[in-house]
Amino acid sequence: MRKKNYIVLVSLIILPILIITLIIYYNINSALHSLDKSAGIVVPKTNPNYHFAMICKNMDDPFWLSIKKGVERASEEFNVAVEFNWPGGTGSYEQSKCLDMAIVSDVDGIVTYVWDEAETGQLIDKGVDKDIPVVTIRTDAKNSKRAAFVGVNTYSAGTEMGRMLIAATGGRGNAVVLVSNDKAGGTVVQTLMISGITDALKDTPGLKLETVEYNYDNFLSLEDTIQDLILNKPGLSAIITTNEKDTTLVAQRLIDLNKVNYGIIGYGSTPEILRYIDNGVIFGTVSADHEQMGYDAIKALVDLNEEGRTSAYFTVDSQLITKNNVWRYLESSGRADDE
Repeated sequence: MRKKNYIVLVSLIILPILIITLIIYYNINSALHSLDKSAGIVVPKTNPNYHFAMICKNMDDPFWLSIKKGVERASEEFNVAVEFNWPGGTGSYEQSKCLDMAIVSDVDGIVTYVWDEAETGQLIDKGVDKDIPVVTIRTDAKNSKRAAFVGVNTYSAGTEMGRMLIAATGGRGNAVVLVSNDKAGGTVVQTLMISGITDALKDTPGLKLETVEYNYDNFLSLEDTIQDLILNKPGLSAIITTNEKDTTLVAQRLIDLNKVNYGIIGYGSTPEILRYIDNGVIFGTVSADHEQMGYDAIKALVDLNEEGRTSAYFTVDSQLITKNNVWRYLESSGRADDE
């Protein structure tokens, strides 16, 4: 009898300890998983075949958030882990250090944006010389040893913007393109877009186009630039932006100033931008499947590791979004939110 009571007593002591241990283990596991997410690490459900690094410009940017969605999809499909890294500042040293750390970590592959073709190219070659395949995304380092480039045909996107500008203004008036002085690869994208816009306007002499630069490093610079345009350019008909962040900010600023009678031609398809198009605040945008870019970049690294080769170029098509077809994108956005 005494033995039986002893067993019951021991069971009563051990069972709570076991339950508490399991709870602690679960909480620690959840915390680590949460930490992985906050640290920018995408991991598959099973032990990954490869460990890749992606060097991003800024994870607060809608562009990079869309890229990450595509990476998450590829991570599960190809069973790979992807670590996201981004510089702590906009200086060349911080950006170089970020890519260099990925190379030193001896990962199985690197995806990186290009902030300076010569400087980034040297680091890419350093990685490739260590047998680490490198894929460039959005901006390219053509003369480097990079294996593939994933991007958008930004010149083509610019010509589409130019055509929308003609439609928004009737081919007459004054328009400005807002450009940043961002040296971290952004100027290359902007230059190609502006070249496309300019070529689209060649046969429209009644429409005058001007570029206006703002300070990328100063958060308030774009807002001040918009206000200055409203006050000092009374004949302004339209404003063009070349990225999602600027498109949203311009629309918000014009609403704040109660000046929504401008034809805004922008870039991107975030839910907020789509609502602005639907409400008539933004005339239209050009958008590309950035999520597909993230997926293609990881697929290229998997191909390089498993087959030793991949396509040299991956480009995603651009789409025009205006009041006439925005409902399709709003429906898709709504389904994505539900998921």
